[in-house]
Amino acid sequence: MISGIQIALKNAIDVIAPPATPLQDFTYHWKQLMNFYVNHLTDCKVPIQTTGIPRHLDRLLEILLEEEKNENEPGPCLEYLLQHKLLDLLATLASAETPPGMRTVCLSFLRKLLGRSKYPLLHHTSIYGPVQRLIALCNGNPPSPIEVEEVQFLLTLCFLVCKYPHVTNIINDAPNVQRQNTTAKKNIERIEVEKVTYIPARRRNNNFNPLFEPLDTQAVTLINPNLFNPENDKRRSIEFNRSHSKAGTTRGSSSQSNGSISSRETENASQSSSPVIQKEICGENSSVIQSSESQDYDVSQKNEDVALINEIDTHLQNLQDLRLDGEYGNVYDESHCLEGDQSLLRSKTPEKSKCLLLDALLSYINTADNTVRIRACEGIMVLSSLEDISFAQMVANSHLTTLIPSRLENLFNAIPAHVDPTEIDGVDVTWGLDSPAWTKEKKFSGCRQVAAFFMWFDYCNQLIREAHPDVADALAKSIRVNFLEKIVTPSLAEHHVVLITALVTKCLKELTSTVLCTEISYWLIGQDRGPEIPNVWTSPVLHRLIDNCFTDSDDLTLETLKLFEEMIEKRNEHILHCLVLVYLSTRGYYDNTAADSAIASWSDEEDEREREKKGSLDLSYEQSHSRTLAPSNIHRIVNCFLSLIPRYLQTDTDVNNYERYMADLERQYSTVLTDCSLMAWPLEAITVDDSASSDSRPEADHCSVRFYMGPFMTMLFEKVTNIPKQKYEVNLQLTVVISRLALLPHPVLHEFLLNPLLPLAPGTKNLFTCLQKVVKQLVNEVPKTPDHKQMLKETRERLLEDCSHEGEKENILFESVIVTEEFCKELAAIAYVKYHHSM
Repeated sequence: MISGIQIALKNAIDVIAPPATPLQDFTYHWKQLMNFYVNHLTDCKVPIQTTGIPRHLDRLLEILLEEEKNENEPGPCLEYLLQHKLLDLLATLASAETPPGMRTVCLSFLRKLLGRSKYPLLHHTSIYGPVQRLIALCNGNPPSPIEVEEVQFLLTLCFLVCKYPHVTNIINDAPNVQRQNTTAKKNIERIEVEKVTYIPARRRNNNFNPLFEPLDTQAVTLINPNLFNPENDKRRSIEFNRSHSKAGTTRGSSSQSNGSISSRETENASQSSSPVIQKEICGENSSVIQSSESQDYDVSQKNEDVALINEIDTHLQNLQDLRLDGEYGNVYDESHCLEGDQSLLRSKTPEKSKCLLLDALLSYINTADNTVRIRACEGIMVLSSLEDISFAQMVANSHLTTLIPSRLENLFNAIPAHVDPTEIDGVDVTWGLDSPAWTKEKKFSGCRQVAAFFMWFDYCNQLIREAHPDVADALAKSIRVNFLEKIVTPSLAEHHVVLITALVTKCLKELTSTVLCTEISYWLIGQDRGPEIPNVWTSPVLHRLIDNCFTDSDDLTLETLKLFEEMIEKRNEHILHCLVLVYLSTRGYYDNTAADSAIASWSDEEDEREREKKGSLDLSYEQSHSRTLAPSNIHRIVNCFLSLIPRYLQTDTDVNNYERYMADLERQYSTVLTDCSLMAWPLEAITVDDSASSDSRPEADHCSVRFYMGPFMTMLFEKVTNIPKQKYEVNLQLTVVISRLALLPHPVLHEFLLNPLLPLAPGTKNLFTCLQKVVKQLVNEVPKTPDHKQMLKETRERLLEDCSHEGEKENILFESVIVTEEFCKELAAIAYVKYHHSM
């Protein structure tokens, strides 16, 4: 009974006052929002939390999103929003920050609308104008109290641009937005606008609720009393007259809704809801949202409307003072220019292309809020990775290529000089939010500054890796020029060079971007791929590093050798070529006069088989493996290394103990083969004669220039020869560097380092001859020490078996015996592993 009465009562209410339609509900909340400004014409400093503005905006958003769920095409609420340019007015309110906090609310509303809508709204003339204005308001210099909301808004736009690449141009600076000049383009744009434009011919239901009668939004203006004091009237009048003269038209034809910055809105002036176009507004509103009875205005009411609109027009013109004149005030002036004045616009355009959204994001990279900075970095990475070629070129010419290296420089200079270099390699951070231990806890003195630097370097690395090739090349080159050459190179000669070298080593170790690796290789060894002349420096950084290996500082030598290890580990073709291969590729170390005796490096059986193959002229025979890497006399080569240390100096009784290196070297060599698979290296070590014929130049074989192995190999061999006088840590790192070189599958390099039976040109040395000199020194010095066999045994236990002997002092001579013995085993294992893989 009760439910029946309720239903009947509800039906009666619906007949008397029918429920509001979504459009009526939408216009009602917009009217209530605007009523705040009607009631606060002289006081707009009320905090926005105490007003109903956020609630009404939330309800407007709910209505728009709910409308999308129920319809497959844009509904009347969205059409009303676009046709009447409500977002343009919200952008004006946000720029005025009236009431305080309005900017945050507007950014949140627009971010949610654009991000949640299933329609690509960003390209519409009523959307991208306010969006550009709000982007210009987002600036992290100086820090903003609402920068979290600003960055979220900017990041949403980045993802929308990534989702809809065709709207890329809307994030460009306003003067660079391409103008549509032809009639065909205008017609296309008009059709696109009409797709989502409110249809004026629609008539509302006769049973409408007067409470939801739409508000003439242009009849409400934002009043800021501080703007309209008498001393500012003269300046406003001058600016207003100047805009008249620039447009060359009446005020009604040049004005836009709240000063929109888009030139395309000028072309659609007939659709504008600007308050100064009084007759058009009245006619449009009467057909869109008011009944036919609205045409029966009496004369007195029209006069009052005219007076009110004229007053509002003045106030809206004055609101341009709220915008940042220095930043985009000229944009408004230029948007009023005639289409024929394109030369004037081009003359005002700066040489460096500007991306409004990218520049806004870049302003936050130095903020103290780590979360804000990371969100800005995400947006920068999204924009840099877009596939649009023209946009990528604009990004490459933007401030991105200067601000990113600038922050890297600042963080590098902030690292304290007292940081322990040995702690650098243990720093493990990334640019995201997954490294709290290094940013909140104190691992060592200066760890936070070091972590901040490596986090930004990791971001640079990932940014270049993900960016468009044009952007990646420009950014990597800028890092090399503005950071490495300008800042790091002079530091390699200063008193804290050990720390600088450790930082560079860590950067190279964490590097994954091929483009950035190439630029760093150019910085380390130069771009010239030709061989250097002895004692002539063409690569200052490389020679500085080599000189640092010969200083009295063992710490500096150790760190520099670690850097060379990482350079080899990168498997960069340019680095390997300039360090070693360019000097060895001609086989100048090989004694051509000993061609007959060169067979001694192979077994008699192998030599006989080779002669038979040549004599049989079997053209079907195809070599399937490298004879240089897999010689048949591999056991002779292995025995040469294993027997280099005399029996009485050997501390390991098991002669075949080199096999314990095999498992680890198998894994390493498999990785090396994969990394070097794309390098165009030859299969065999063959002498390349690029000189004239030896028949016409018989002196060439006897008066040739002495072989030069390059500064890097010369340094390594000198350090090898000096093993008996160097600290254990330096010797150990030296053997690691040479082992990394020996693992490379280049036949000439393999032959030079791992073939002890190779006939050498007079006056030439290789790795095996250097080791022979070391052993000779050890043989002469070690027996002079009483009880040297016991001391060698204890030294081996201390170094290799982690056995501590209290009171025992380090003995460089005995330690060098252990290093040399184990190094020879490792070389023998490398030769055998490469032989096994090459068969």
